[in-house]
Amino acid sequence: MNGLQRLVSRCVVGAAGALAVAMGFGPAPAKAQDYEIWALDQGTHLLHIYSSELEEVDRVDLGAAGVRVPHMIDFTSDGAYAFIASTGSGDITVVRTDDREIVARLETGPRTHASTVKPDDSAIIAAVIGSADDYRDGKLVEIVNNGNGDFEIGRELVIAEDPRFADSEDRFNDVAAICHDYSADGRHAYVTLGPGLDDGGLVILDTESFELAKVFPPDVLSVNCGTVLTVDGHHMFLTGGGPETGVWYVIDTETQEVVHEDDSRGYDAHGVWRVPDGSEMWMVNRITDNVIIIDPETFEIIEEVEEGFGETPDIIAVSPDSRYAFISLRGPNPVSAPHVAVGSTPGFSVVDIAERELVDIIQPNPDDEASDFHGIGVRVIGQ
Repeated sequence: MNGLQRLVSRCVVGAAGALAVAMGFGPAPAKAQDYEIWALDQGTHLLHIYSSELEEVDRVDLGAAGVRVPHMIDFTSDGAYAFIASTGSGDITVVRTDDREIVARLETGPRTHASTVKPDDSAIIAAVIGSADDYRDGKLVEIVNNGNGDFEIGRELVIAEDPRFADSEDRFNDVAAICHDYSADGRHAYVTLGPGLDDGGLVILDTESFELAKVFPPDVLSVNCGTVLTVDGHHMFLTGGGPETGVWYVIDTETQEVVHEDDSRGYDAHGVWRVPDGSEMWMVNRITDNVIIIDPETFEIIEEVEEGFGETPDIIAVSPDSRYAFISLRGPNPVSAPHVAVGSTPGFSVVDIAERELVDIIQPNPDDEASDFHGIGVRVIGQ
């Protein structure tokens, strides 16, 4: 699909939507929303906050609060709180977004990798890799949202200790929780394992009982990184990557069955994210520096951008107006995945989604050899 075809397609979809609203069908058009980009430099332990105009409006020294290697970030649906998972300090840092104050640090376990907020904001689940000296201590830890900025540790599940895991435990190697996303109703969390692809696989957590609902060994699902739900909630996209591997899968969230498997057309398939208007899914290959763009309904790869969006693309976030993709870029001395994630422009790239063009590469600390960006998220303002 070329640029003109994409423009015509979006115009047709937009015209159809406007006609539906005029006739009394469908929701009214959403008001344009402002936003901020929150980017984590895990090498310097700094949080950088940029406006939608790409101006740095704040930076938070997480290291001064004892945080080490801030790795991934997520927000409550109203954008009021941010949750930062840190592999070095093994915790979740809660930041009140309006004044950038750290309101809590919750110890969740060694090499805490990700923290993802449930759709109803009632809880946050942390994915914990576990100790490097323990073969199967990877776990999931619940953080309960009591309201008014009060967060506390709830339940936890050591994955290898769940009875359902025991049925196929000999088909797994090391067991460590990496990334996860939820079904639309929040009932299930789809959790990739890793971090190496040989240690991969997927478990599906029932978030009500806090027990496993389904287990996919690595010989069934070769995944170890990204998980993201499509806008319509019908499918979960999963990625698997290594030095000479790039694969992705799609699971039907109603049946919990794999409905598609494909090659990522590169090595080390990693970050994946949805365009909010539901038109596309974007996926990056960290080693080969390329991006593939996927139709979320047909699962067809509709376009591949071989280069030009930045070196060592890692994690993707997208503006709420579906205009820009923000892709974190690694540094010359990567703190995580050191053998595959060496880059030269630590920061994040800004890409025009419709035009498939690089707008800018933002480098807050271009001369700092320790700089190494990873987690990135978009905070919508005034929801």
